[in-house]
Parts: sequence; structure tokens; C-alpha cells
Amino acid sequence: MSFTKTVADCETYYHPNNHLQSYSWRKYNANEKNAAFNQAKRELEVSLGRELEDPSSDDDTYQDPYALYEQALYILENTPRQLEDGIAQVVDLAKDENAENIDRRGVGISPQAKRFFAINILKFVRG
Repeated sequence: MSFTKTVADCETYYHPNNHLQSYSWRKYNANEKNAAFNQAKRELEVSLGRELEDPSSDDDTYQDPYALYEQALYILENTPRQLEDGIAQVVDLAKDENAENIDRRGVGISPQAKRFFAINILKFVRG
């Protein structure tokens, strides 16, 4: 099944009565929102190794669209443009890109998006 969600769906998700981050989302213009939405879709598909899918039920957990909406805002809030505008970067996406033996899957993906994909944020190692 092809993915049918659009920026209009993202606007609904970030409605003031639906999401606490609605005012953060609304401060960006339409071009920035469209760019972030499209970039988020590409980043998530690359990270997952599959195309995003429409939900098969009304269950609010583990939904690709919610992860996409969260990733779009995360991109807007964590871009180099923010630094140029004098706004401190929210998250340092990569501290040491040359480090060896680091699992790069999910690097740059918002913690909230990972929750909707049920991706573990912590890695446990026995040793």
C-alpha cells in the first residue's frame, strides 16, 4: 500500500488542541514545513530500510505517519539554519562521525519518532 499522508495531515497532527508542540510547528512557513516533511520521509525510509506505510488500524502506537510528523519538526528545530538565526541547537546529532564500531542506524532520528517505530533507544550489552 502506498503512503498517502501529506503536510496537511501534519498540520492536523500539530493542531493546538492535539499536540503540545503545535506552536513550535506553526512558527515555520509553508516552504520550510514542506521541505522538512519531505526530508523526514526520506530519512525515515533510509533508516528503516523500507517505505513508510499508512496505518492498518486506528491504534495510536507504532504508526509511521506519527513518526514522520515528529521527525519533520525535529528537523526544523535541529538544522544549521537555527544556529544562523542565533537559536541554540536543540540536539547535537553526531559528536564523532569518525568513531569506529558505532552503530549508525537511527542517528539523526528524533527520539519520539523512534518510539512510534518501537526502536530501542538504549542498547544493552552484557560483558
